Amino acid sequence: MDPLKPPSRLRRALTILVQVLVVAGLAVGGYFGWKKWQKSSEKPPEYVTDKVQTLPLLIERTTATGTLQPLVTVQVGSQVSGRIVKLYANFNSMVHKGDLLAELDPTLYASQVAQARANLAQSRAVLQRDEATQRSALKTLHRVQTLFAKQLAVQADLDNAVAAAEISKADVANAEANIVQGEAALALQETNLTYCKIHSPVDGVVLSRAVDVGQTVAASLQAPVLFTIAQDLGSMQVHANVDEADIGKLAEGMPAAFTVDAYRGMTFLGVVSQLRLSPQTVQNVVTYDAVVDVKNIANRLKPGLTATVVFETAQRKGILAVPNAALRWRPTADDKVEGETGAKGGRAPTEPGQKTGKKPSDALLDLPTGVSSTELGKVPPSRVYLMRDKKLVPVDVVTGVTDGRFTEVLSGNVHAEDLLVIRRLEKGGTSGSGKAPQGMPRRMF
Repeated sequence: MDPLKPPSRLRRALTILVQVLVVAGLAVGGYFGWKKWQKSSEKPPEYVTDKVQTLPLLIERTTATGTLQPLVTVQVGSQVSGRIVKLYANFNSMVHKGDLLAELDPTLYASQVAQARANLAQSRAVLQRDEATQRSALKTLHRVQTLFAKQLAVQADLDNAVAAAEISKADVANAEANIVQGEAALALQETNLTYCKIHSPVDGVVLSRAVDVGQTVAASLQAPVLFTIAQDLGSMQVHANVDEADIGKLAEGMPAAFTVDAYRGMTFLGVVSQLRLSPQTVQNVVTYDAVVDVKNIANRLKPGLTATVVFETAQRKGILAVPNAALRWRPTADDKVEGETGAKGGRAPTEPGQKTGKKPSDALLDLPTGVSSTELGKVPPSRVYLMRDKKLVPVDVVTGVTDGRFTEVLSGNVHAEDLLVIRRLEKGGTSGSGKAPQGMPRRMF
C-alpha cells in the first residue's frame, strides 16, 4: 500500500465510530458517577453519642507543681571578717542551739581588745590625776576665800582660785567621760572577738556549708552566709504554684495530696495552711503560692524535691453529669438541628434575662441543695445536643464542677440515659476528632 495514498472511506468511518464510542462511554461513566455521588451526599450523617449518667460521686481536682521546703531555714553568717581556722560542722550534721560551728582567726581582734584595755587604763589614770588637781584647787580656793574675808587677799586672787577650781571640775568630768568611752570601745572589741566563734542559733540539721578551712570571710558590706540550717525536717512545706484560674477554688484547711519522683507510687498527704496574696508573674503567666503543710514521716522527703500537688476542691454525691465531650461539640452548617436556623448551627444559647417569652427560671429544673437562684442566675448556660429519633435537639444546661471527664448538671432538660452527641463521623466511617476515648460508651446513628 502506498503510504502517500489517502485513507479509504471505511477507515475514516471506523475512526469516527471509535471516537463516538469513547465519548459516549465517558458520558455514561460521568452520569453514573454523579448519581452515585448525589446518592451518597443525601445519606444522613452519623454521630457518636454518649449517655447522661447519674454518678454516685464526682470529685473536682486541681493540679499544681511546687517545691518542698523546711518550715524554718536559718542562714548562719559572720559579722566579722577573718580567715577560717576551724570547722566543727559539715553537710547533714545534726546541731543543737549554741553548738560551735566554725572559728575565725582571733589574733587581730585579740590585739584590738588589748589596745582598748590599755586606753581604758590610761583614761582611768587621767581621771585620778584630774581628781587630785581638783582637790588641790578646792583647797587653794578655800584659803583664798579665808584671806579675802580678812582682807588679806585681793579680788584677783579670789577670781583666779575660783576659775582654777571650776577648770579642775571640768577636767574630772572629761576624764570620767573618757572612761565611759573606753569601756564602750573595750566592750565592742570583746564582742568582735566573741564573733570569731560561730555558734548555731537553732536546733536542726546543716543543709549546706559554704566555706572551707583557710578561706577568708569578708563581712564589710553584708554578713556572708557560712551555713544553712533547717530547724526541723520532721515537718515540711510544699510551696505550690497555683494558676490564677484555679486559685479561687482553694481555701485554707483544704486537704491535698502530692507525689515526688524520688518515691514513685507513694502519695503524701497534707493540708493547705496558707494562700499567699503576692502574685508571681513569669512570662505573662500569673501564679499564687499555696503553702501545704506535711509531716515528713521517716524523713523520706528532702528539701528541694519537686512535688506534683493535687487539691480536692469539690465533691458532689448522687448527681446528674454529662460528658465533657458533649459540651465541646458544636454542629456545622450541614447538621440539621431541631429549632435552630442560620449558618453553622443557628442561634446562640439564650442568656439569662433575655426575652424569650418565659422567665429564665421556667426552663430550669429544681435547684440543688445549697445553690440559690441568685447564684444560679450568674452562671451562663452551656449547650448540648440530644439525639432523639435520629434528630439533633439542642438543650441548654447550667453546669457545675467537673473532674475533667464528666461535668455536673445543676439544671437543664436532660435526664439519665439521654444520648448526647460528642462527635460526628465523616464520610467513610472516620471521625474528624479521632478515635473515641477508651472506656467511654459509644453509639452511632
